[in-house]
Amino acid sequence: MARVEVVEYTDAVCSTAWGAEPQLRRLQWRFGQHLDWRKVQGGLIGDSSKDKAGWDRVRAAEPMRDYWKRVWRLTGMPYPNPMHLMLQSTDPLGQAVKAAERQGQTVGEAVLRRFREQIFVFGIGPQTREEFAAACVGVPGLDIARWLADYDLPEVAAAYRADWQETREPNDWVRNLKHDSPMNGELKHSEGHDRYALPTLIFRGSGGEQTVAGWVRYEEYESGLETAEPGVTAHPQKDPTPQEAFAEWGVLTGQELEFLCGEGALAPAGVMAHDWGEGFVYFSAAEARARGLVEAVGV
Repeated sequence: MARVEVVEYTDAVCSTAWGAEPQLRRLQWRFGQHLDWRKVQGGLIGDSSKDKAGWDRVRAAEPMRDYWKRVWRLTGMPYPNPMHLMLQSTDPLGQAVKAAERQGQTVGEAVLRRFREQIFVFGIGPQTREEFAAACVGVPGLDIARWLADYDLPEVAAAYRADWQETREPNDWVRNLKHDSPMNGELKHSEGHDRYALPTLIFRGSGGEQTVAGWVRYEEYESGLETAEPGVTAHPQKDPTPQEAFAEWGVLTGQELEFLCGEGALAPAGVMAHDWGEGFVYFSAAEARARGLVEAVGV
């Protein structure tokens, strides 16, 4: 069976990476049997408070909400409504994901997704160990006590720093990219460094290396995959039913439900709908219990 290496540069607080979740879930669902997927934690924000006298997490929250609302109009993925607490840095989040990966790649991916939901659905940017733990109650396979202890390991800090550095070594394709679309994938400059736009995916296969950067249509991901490994997209797995989607992921935004399962798709019985202000996010019964969604209504 053909295998393709996928490297994804991302960050929990990046609204464009959050916006790409429906596309990347579809790609993984259709072709996952061919993909060796690695997520690189890019470290989008080093220190939001730098050179900002009186910065605090409450006052910083609303300006970010306003920016993320504009991104929502492009991607359709929720923005925090309201945003309660902003985070000062994404470095602790990235290191926490690397610590979770010690319990398996799937666990690390689940923790990253929980962080995104905590930010963009519930309006809290996790920054402390207590906030990390609160965001990740009920993550399947995650031993929270071990996770928080592993966070302090030198090798975990080194693993995160390696991700941070890799994100700041963009390839020549990105360095030469000129693109005028919103949230484009051109070379970014932040805190004195060049870096990849988030998200950026690199596909490596027998056909070579293909880069897909920034906010793009889903078809560009399939095209990059096909070019890297000719023929690999010929037999996609059939798109999931709503029942299959919730069995696979547990939580889907309204945008994800329709994008993955088809226009007009409805959440199955037993799934709970959480009104975030501009639409719904849907939680399996287990995920709703883990979040304490007592206000959720049955679908």
